[in-house]
Amino acid sequence: MKVLVTGANGFVASNLYPMLTAAGHQTFALVHKHQNAIPSYVQTLHLDDLGEHFFDVVVNLAGAGIADKRWTPARQKELFDSRVQLTHKLFDKLKHKPNVLLNASAVGYYGFDQYKTFTEDTAPNSGFTHNLCAAWEKEAERFAEAGVRTAIFRLGVVLGDGGALAKMKWAYKFGMGGKIASGKQYFPWVHIHDVCRFILSAMEDDRYEGKYNLVAPHSVTQAEFAKSYGNALKRPTPFTTPAFVLETIFGDMSSLLTQGQHVVPKALLDQHFEFEYAQLDDALKSLN
Repeated sequence: MKVLVTGANGFVASNLYPMLTAAGHQTFALVHKHQNAIPSYVQTLHLDDLGEHFFDVVVNLAGAGIADKRWTPARQKELFDSRVQLTHKLFDKLKHKPNVLLNASAVGYYGFDQYKTFTEDTAPNSGFTHNLCAAWEKEAERFAEAGVRTAIFRLGVVLGDGGALAKMKWAYKFGMGGKIASGKQYFPWVHIHDVCRFILSAMEDDRYEGKYNLVAPHSVTQAEFAKSYGNALKRPTPFTTPAFVLETIFGDMSSLLTQGQHVVPKALLDQHFEFEYAQLDDALKSLN
């Protein structure tokens, strides 16, 4: 199949390319300008090129990093534009609509709540992350309204060699890891390999349609994650970082660290999707 990937330089995309190629698919990456980080076996295209092409599948992973910078008004606009506006333009530029759209979102759709368990059908809480994800998903649903089989996958923290784990690794390596705030907040996570396996499965299996929580089925708290990651690296995790310290440094963005949500992948389990990394300890051992 011909597959177009957006978010071409991102962590998920870089892991997805070799798996798409190994499965025999012809892969294209949507870029803003020439980017050397794209593998040579992936063809690059710009937005204005899309009208000339038909793609069997579009995998929309676009978006500036949610945790890369403080959420100033300018940054919030960038987070919206890089997801919502890009998806809007993508729909308009693709004169020949794909057969399948696989669109990323995030568990931030649900907002934050320590006491509620979120399935795909649970009512969300309000807040910036919900507004961002809801607006992005609404744009993706334009494809569904046009007759495109559309699956939206709400990602937890994606664990792999790079991404969020790379940002944490050195603190843990030097024995400075540990609880954040109470540590009781849930830490929804998923292994990068399972993310890519989901995408490959959803490309070809017509059952994949609608909304999916793409998180591992065995939930952990942030304190449990810290202990497991320390064990994987054979390092102690003695530190507790108070919430007010993170709020001072990161502002509203600190909520990504100090709050959480208990998210379960009900729709995937109902479809008998088998997670290769269902347990956190196994996932972390595979990466260290």
